[in-house]
Amino acid sequence: MALFSFARRSLCFAAMLACFAGVARAQAMPDHPDNRGRAELVQSLNAIAAKDLAQRRAVMARITTREEAEARQRAVREKILTLLGGLPERSPLHARIAGTVPAQGFHLEKVIYESQPRFYIPALLYVPDGKPAGTRFPAILMTPGHSPMGKAGDSLIAATFARNGFVVLSWDPIGQGERLQYPDPANPDRSLATRPTGEHGEASLQPMLIGDAMARYFVWDAMRGIDYLTSLPNVDPHRIGAFGCSGGGADTALVAALDPRVAAAGVACYNTSFDALLASIGAQDGEQSIPDFIDSGFDFPDWIELVAPRPYAEIATYADMFPFDGARATAVEARRFYSLFDSASAGTATGAAPSTNLTGPALNADTGNAVPLAARFQFITGPGHHGALAPILGNILGFFLRNLQPGADADHPILTPPAKLPQDALQVTPTGQVATSFPGCATVFSLNLARAEAIAAPRHPFGASLIAAVRAVTRASAVPGAQSSDGLRDARSGSVEIGAGGGVHLRGVLSAPATPGRHPAVLLLAPDSILGNNAIARASKAEFDRLAARGNVVLAMTPAPSPPGTEDMKSPLLGPFYLLSLRADLVGRTLLGTRVDDVIRMVDALAARPDVDPRRITAVGSGHMGLVLLHAAVLDSRLAHVTVSRTLASYRSLLQAPLPIGAPEDVLPGVLLHYDIPDLVHALGTRATVSSSAKGTDDLSRESTPLSELTHP
Repeated sequence: MALFSFARRSLCFAAMLACFAGVARAQAMPDHPDNRGRAELVQSLNAIAAKDLAQRRAVMARITTREEAEARQRAVREKILTLLGGLPERSPLHARIAGTVPAQGFHLEKVIYESQPRFYIPALLYVPDGKPAGTRFPAILMTPGHSPMGKAGDSLIAATFARNGFVVLSWDPIGQGERLQYPDPANPDRSLATRPTGEHGEASLQPMLIGDAMARYFVWDAMRGIDYLTSLPNVDPHRIGAFGCSGGGADTALVAALDPRVAAAGVACYNTSFDALLASIGAQDGEQSIPDFIDSGFDFPDWIELVAPRPYAEIATYADMFPFDGARATAVEARRFYSLFDSASAGTATGAAPSTNLTGPALNADTGNAVPLAARFQFITGPGHHGALAPILGNILGFFLRNLQPGADADHPILTPPAKLPQDALQVTPTGQVATSFPGCATVFSLNLARAEAIAAPRHPFGASLIAAVRAVTRASAVPGAQSSDGLRDARSGSVEIGAGGGVHLRGVLSAPATPGRHPAVLLLAPDSILGNNAIARASKAEFDRLAARGNVVLAMTPAPSPPGTEDMKSPLLGPFYLLSLRADLVGRTLLGTRVDDVIRMVDALAARPDVDPRRITAVGSGHMGLVLLHAAVLDSRLAHVTVSRTLASYRSLLQAPLPIGAPEDVLPGVLLHYDIPDLVHALGTRATVSSSAKGTDDLSRESTPLSELTHP
């Protein structure tokens, strides 16, 4: 009950933050001055991605034989499993049927099984009627998109598959339908994390601390769904397909790539290219943004190419938020890769160019060649926005009928929708939520906590070992004293700007004493401009004035993004830096590490000034900025002292928090496999003053950590 009480209090804060963020988004459009710092950082990260993706394309262009393609598959599969953190051990499913519902041409079985011990998955099994006893059906693992309805939202399409002779297992992914990880105790059918993508993002933070990707949980849940299907006597284990749209398409892409039991896959409204995605809607939520994925030389086509030569339908709509141009580019590459296994996928040359002015349903519009319907790779496209599958449903069903039901009339599938099922027919658990139906059930939080105890024993590196660990984990690369520092050398008091490389600029305010000679310097690391009119800005400005009055050269500066700007928030619990952090993680960077590099450049700029005593440079920061300073001081001995307040005390305390708030800025993938925050403090010794440390259960959002009344030596 203490957790629930805490959760209610946090939700009140979250609602206020959501309101604030909505106003900020309206005011800070991409071309608005308040968002210029974020735009610069996004462009810099995109440039890193573009370089990695260009190198990948060159690698793929050199693959010209099936043997080379198979070698690529082996290497990619092994590396992706490493990026995920491996997969859990198989445990008993303990599957049981909670009820049966008759329907039009099929019946429903309400199923509950465990993908990990006490980690319950509610699912609906659609079983065709009217077949002789002993019939073994082809089956479809159907994963819903990012809807709060979960499996209930897929009921009509699942029923249509069943009416075409498929057993369909439609299940609730984490954070959807009956599987909320953060239910509001006052209303258990609603999530404290607001929506499915918020649930996914919130749940992803703690696994990242021990080097696991959230996709590990999603793909394993899907694999256990296949385990359940193969256990059924009326299912042919060699004719199991997988289908999903949107977020369900992402999950389907993963399970098809990593589980060879998927005999045919249809992935809708997900596949694009990172070149196109990052330039448009950007990085997506936890299970779709695996840290180091782009940095490891991967892109969307790799998910398809891992499936070859098993049949694969890439399904896209022309006005999708996942850019269609990227989907077509991915289809072009995947088709060439598939042709090394299946010559029919290349098609027969016709001399025609690929269609570019698409308005209606089309097959294989990525090529001008004539591609037979029996080819292993198909590109199914149609009009409409994200998830608009109705115009191309016949083509989708035809693909699965051809590949999983030999002899069926794939050209004329049954498309007449069945009668809509009542809502209670689609509810599996007694209360409508796993959390309240099975008190004490496992969650991502509890499973991760147990896993951390097994793989993340406390480590205490020191000296050179700690420095190496900090660089490896944060990906900070700036070398103290190595950067050009002319930008601040002769600046007078007032607004200043320095370059941080990659087109990124850091903005702040400088105060320099009028008296001659060298003076002590203080870097005031501020979350935003100290010239603003909010409480944090006023507190920071008061601290700035106090430090300046004591005869210091004072630089108040915001690390990237500078100014911080804003973004669409998947959940108020995650704050306005979650998606930006994912973008950095994808290209092998971290937001915290980028800021550490920024601090080192700020120290370079101060040390180069003729009025600064380079032996007396200190720094002050609070909250997230304090954690940046602790890391920076370990790497840069020129920081004679850092004073931090209300900074996270330990990553282990964050690991143990049932509901982290405002944590993405602090999260570092795999950090607890190498060190923890107390190791930084211990290494700094008398060079650090830490006060009022925050626990993982505290509200870590920027808005709750104003800088005020820090005691500076």
